[in-house]
Amino acid sequence: MQHADQVAYIERMLGMARANARDAGELSYCSVEEYFDDRRFAREQEILFRKYPIVVGFSAQLRKPGDFLTNNDTGQAILVTRGLDGKLRAFLNVCRHRTATVELAPCGSNKRAFVCPYHGWTYDLTGRLVGITDGAWFGDVDKPTHGLKPLAVAERCGLVFVLPAVLEPGQNAELDMDGFLGPVKDDLKSWDMQTWEVQSTTPLRPRMNWKLVIDTFLELYHFRYLHGKSVAPLFLDNITSYERRGRHSRFAVCKPSILEVENQPREDWRLRDHAVVLYNLFPNTVLAYTADHCGVFTSYPVTPDESLINVSILVDPVERAKRHEKYWETNQNLILAALDEDFTVGATIQANFRSGANKVQTFGKFEKALGWYHEDLTQALA
Repeated sequence: MQHADQVAYIERMLGMARANARDAGELSYCSVEEYFDDRRFAREQEILFRKYPIVVGFSAQLRKPGDFLTNNDTGQAILVTRGLDGKLRAFLNVCRHRTATVELAPCGSNKRAFVCPYHGWTYDLTGRLVGITDGAWFGDVDKPTHGLKPLAVAERCGLVFVLPAVLEPGQNAELDMDGFLGPVKDDLKSWDMQTWEVQSTTPLRPRMNWKLVIDTFLELYHFRYLHGKSVAPLFLDNITSYERRGRHSRFAVCKPSILEVENQPREDWRLRDHAVVLYNLFPNTVLAYTADHCGVFTSYPVTPDESLINVSILVDPVERAKRHEKYWETNQNLILAALDEDFTVGATIQANFRSGANKVQTFGKFEKALGWYHEDLTQALA
């Protein structure tokens, strides 16, 4: 986020805080069936989690040749590795012999080859099949056509994106990330996390549809009641400005300290010192930038009524060195406590969708980011 943009945003927040105003749009609605319908759920998996770039990891996990990570959260077994040539590549983590998972570890380093644990078929870091146990008994296997199936992959601003659909022969393995990120690409570049480290990753299994998990991040209206004894005292009540950025969105949760900047030179204004800046990256990732770290929240479908969310904390190593480890533990615990509050209520919402009490979810005028998100989901699935 460029400095001039930060100054303009802070000025809007100051004006809203003085007037106790809200960033209002129009009322909007979505059908409750979107959160539990089996056909809708299957369509989301087919489109959103196969045809859109998904965050599967971080640059911090893949810095050196031989580094790798695996990810099964989209329903596809994914393997990403840094080759000896420094290039990042992604594959289906599936042996071409009998379909076993090739690499079982979640991440690692110093790999020179991937060996299937079932029968020992071996693949190099480019995915090429280089070894078949007792190969003479398999006849003349065409090794160049029996490598690991490639996936499109890209690395941007410390995030690793993969398109989980198998590439067709001759299809470009490079993702058009400039096109995908569109209006938020310059923002993410300015927050660049390329050198940041993964402080922690915590997987959670809310009894909620994966979209309902994302919904909890897209409005501040609930803070006063649901988070009254946890994070709400840290922020101004429902003061924010929502901005649509293609199919993504941007907004900030402002701290009371933002009211003190008026007497400071504008060149010293820095939004992250006085707010948590959030980006909803379509379709399933929320980034939350603070003064010294970034929370990355990725929500995946498990069933229509259950999801997986990975809660990752990335830290600038310069900032990390300034703080005792206890500080980071306390910060993580506060985030997880707030999410537990969200997901406890969210589970009741999910359980009540089939009750017949409501046919739609109502999004108020200052919950417009929710309306945008569900409108974009519907358009993407059309």
